[in-house]
Amino acid sequence: MGANKKLVVIGCGGAGGPAAILSRKINPDLDVTVIRAEPNFIVR
Repeated sequence: MGANKKLVVIGCGGAGGPAAILSRKINPDLDVTVIRAEPNFIVR
């Protein structure tokens, strides 16, 4: 079996958002989950 590649980012206010975007650009096979407290999620 292959290794699961998952990343969970908690918070998006500081460096969490750019870290999630950059990690997805570096490795497109990575499954990125972002946990935020805001009621409205902005999709880029």
